[in-house]
Amino acid sequence: MRDLRWDDVREWFDPYENGSLPDVIVPGMTLPDWEILLRLIRSQGWRCEYDFPEQRLPPPASAADLFTADPEGWLRTLHVWPAPDMEWVVRPSSPDEIDSDVSLHEIQGQERLDLFCGFLRTLGKTLDKRVLVYAEGDHNYPPMMAYELADDRVVFLAHHSGPSTGQ
Repeated sequence: MRDLRWDDVREWFDPYENGSLPDVIVPGMTLPDWEILLRLIRSQGWRCEYDFPEQRLPPPASAADLFTADPEGWLRTLHVWPAPDMEWVVRPSSPDEIDSDVSLHEIQGQERLDLFCGFLRTLGKTLDKRVLVYAEGDHNYPPMMAYELADDRVVFLAHHSGPSTGQ
């Protein structure tokens, strides 16, 4: 069963009108949840690279390494490809939530939307958490879509009058 129909959400996936990098947020995370995330990446065989500091490395063996304080203040970033040409960029700034984004340029058309929804479902089911997708930087409104754990599907939630203008 298909989660969303492209024709129903197309306007929200326009990278020029709605910002090109929607935020994918998973609240209520713990350090053990981050361990589960790293195991998921490995078990799925998703390509993953870790930026720290200013170099690309394999992902760390331990989630705790993602949050070890760096005296020079380097930002850490996980680059994950859950599907070919679909990059998920995770910025592990706090063990309390996943703060990440994807490129709408990589989610155009029904086939790519289905891949994205499948990724959100895999992420939510594995972490046993709701996964929220906001228009780029638009946390003043409810999320535009979410993986709903209870329904085991991705649903469209956008209720305001139209897509926001991207930065």
